[in-house]
Order: sequence, then C-alpha cells, then structure tokens
Amino acid sequence: MEERREDEGDKPALTTLSSGAAAGAADPVHGPQNVEIVDIRARQLTLQWEPFGYAVTRCHRYNLTVQYQYVFNQQQYEAEEVIQTSSHYTLRGLRPFMTIRLRLLLSNPEGRMESEELVVQTEEDVPGAVPLESIQGGPFEEKIYIQWKPPNETNGVITLYEINYKAVGSLDPSADLSSQRGKVFKLRNETHHLFVGLYPGTTYSFTIKASTAKGFGPPVTTRIATKISAPSMPEYDTDTPLNETDTTITVMLKPAQSRGAPVR
Repeated sequence: MEERREDEGDKPALTTLSSGAAAGAADPVHGPQNVEIVDIRARQLTLQWEPFGYAVTRCHRYNLTVQYQYVFNQQQYEAEEVIQTSSHYTLRGLRPFMTIRLRLLLSNPEGRMESEELVVQTEEDVPGAVPLESIQGGPFEEKIYIQWKPPNETNGVITLYEINYKAVGSLDPSADLSSQRGKVFKLRNETHHLFVGLYPGTTYSFTIKASTAKGFGPPVTTRIATKISAPSMPEYDTDTPLNETDTTITVMLKPAQSRGAPVR
C-alpha cells in the first residue's frame, strides 16, 4: 500500500484578528475628576471639575450629567440634569438648608464612568410665614394668651419670633389706646406668650414673624379682642351727707369707671 503524507502546505491556516481591525468606541477611561463645589447658596450651587478630552471620553459622542438627591419632609427626591458646559455647572432651584448628595456621570455609547460622590448642604434662607391658621388666642378681660406653630418652610434653624401688638379699637369710645402697643421676642422653642395690662373690650392686632440666621421672614397678622369687664365703683368715705331731712338724705355720687364699654 502506498503511504500518503500530507504536505505542510495542506494544513489549514489559522486567522488572527488584531485589536485594530475592530477599532471603535470604548468605555470612558475614568469618570470626571477633581469635582468640587466652588459656590454654594441657599437655592443653588456651582460645580467645577477637571476638563477632559478624547483621551478620556474615548468617543466623540458622549454625555455629561449630574445626578443628585435630597430628603425633604421625610421624602427622598432624585433628579438628573444634562450638562452642556465644559468645566463648571450651576444647579438651580434647590431648597435651603438641605443635605444634597451628587455625582457626575460621563457616558458614551459603550458605557459610563462616575465621579466620586459629594455631600454638601445648601445655606439657610429667611423662613416662610407662620401658618395663620395655627395662631390661637385665649382672651380674658385684661390679658390675651396666644400660641402658634413654626413656619411650614423653616429654610434653616428658627432662632427668634417677633410679635408686634397694638390696640386698634375699643367698645368704649373714651378709652385712650395710644399707649396700648409694644413688641416682644420669643426664642425658637417658645411659641406662645401671655400679653397682660390690656384694656377690656378692646381689639388688638398681633403681627408675628419668624427668623433664621439670614433674617426675618414675611409677617402674618391676626386680631383678638379682650372681654368686657363690669364697671368699677369708686370708694366712698364717711363724709357728712350734703343734706339731710327727716325723710331724705342727699349724698354726692361718684361716677363709675367704664372697663371696656360705656356705663349705662
């Protein structure tokens, strides 16, 4: 039998594809670097990062976005914005005195890379108004007790409450109300006050506003009236009557003092 031997040229050839043969886009080399906050306010903050080129993006088509989240009224909010600038960006429409977690994302059609997470807090702002419906008054004849609740939007740490009050009218037209006014300050945990030395039957205007380290917020005003008191009688001494007969005694009557309404 004739022996057949295969020549080296009959063997199948192996084909190897170089990496350059399928060259195209690839994942970004790394995410945005040296990200920092360069300006922070109550309702906005400005980011800055190290510019990058094709050597980092690995593709001419790429996106840069910022993702951030914060907790407000025990609810978590998340948002994302596309960045069109090259090395800085300002986030607007934020809430005061909020802790915000954010990061930048560099992405191309092949993948994405993230920056390190930043945790920042926006500055305080003036607070919102004290809820008008929360103001409750307890009137007496010569005093008024009022209480209220903090603003729904404190926008920081409440430091003070300021209450201005003044008499705006009385059922007694003879009452002199010019001195019935004043101002008091209460600490953040003192959402109540007892006003004394007031006139009976008199309506008072109370204006309340709250403050943070940034200043006072808008005021709210309510009116509360004291109760009418019975007129007070003067004291009589034991002086001799003006005139006395067998059947009559004439004495000098002293006028009663009105307390919130005319004496009738």
